[in-house]
Formats: sequence, C-alpha cells, structure tokens
Amino acid sequence: MKRMALSLVLGITLSVFFGGKGWAQQSPVDQYITLLRSDLVTEKAALIVSNMELSEKEMNAFWPVYNAYQKDLSKVGDDKVAVIKDYAAHIENIDNAKARELTMKALGVEEQRLRVIKKYIGKFSKVLSAKQVARFFQLELQMQRMIDLQVAAELPLLK
Repeated sequence: MKRMALSLVLGITLSVFFGGKGWAQQSPVDQYITLLRSDLVTEKAALIVSNMELSEKEMNAFWPVYNAYQKDLSKVGDDKVAVIKDYAAHIENIDNAKARELTMKALGVEEQRLRVIKKYIGKFSKVLSAKQVARFFQLELQMQRMIDLQVAAELPLLK
C-alpha cells in the first residue's frame, strides 16, 4: 500500500509537468493526471506571457520554438517518471546493485534535461534577444526546481 501511494503521489507530481501516453492508452488515474497537466501547462504559458514582455512579432516566433521545447522536455519527463516508478516499486528492498542502477538512471535523466536546455538556448536565440532567452530560462529553471523540490520532499530516503 505504501508503495502504491508513493507511486500515485509521485506520478501525479511529475506527470503534471512531463509527458505521458495517449488518452486511449491511459488508466483512469493517468487520464486524471493528463487533465491536471493540461491545466498546469496553461498556467505555465500564462506565467511566461506575463513575465516575458514579448512583442506580438516576438510571440509569434517564440511559441513554435517553445512548443517544440516542451515536447522534447516531456520525453525527459517520461524517463524521470519511469525512474521514480522503478524506485517506488523497489523501495522496500533496494540492494546495492539496484541503488547504483537507479542513481545512474537519475543522473542520466538530469543530463538529458541539460542537453535539451542547451539545444534550445540556440533555437530560442534565433527568435529572441540574449536577454529574453536568459529571462525565459530563468523562469523555466525556477519552475523546474520547484517541481524537483516537491518530488524530493515526497521521496523517502533509502534505508
């Protein structure tokens, strides 16, 4: 029961920001998570609009790049969810080998996320000024850190 509750809490927390399966392939819980994610994506977009101070021309250039960025970032999120689900499934009996495996997978996910960010700095730089790109990634990284903190607060330490 403890593992299932942990999986649900972490799944909801992570899946809100990160990708997932298509609607028809989802369980009722996953469908609920998809609805939560949709609401949060809308709120995130509103936060970006209110803080980026972009002209109409800049917005028209920004959103296609942003949507592609979110799509790539959601793939990283899927991998992060998989690592956390694996951790939750084995929480009661993680041995040294599994601990090493999960650590390496978690670090791999962080490296993937950083690669996506670096890739999109160049893409955003083609449509925005360097200051605007920096501002966007300030906002983005702040939001990501808040989610990471929520997830970390829910994960029990290994025994």
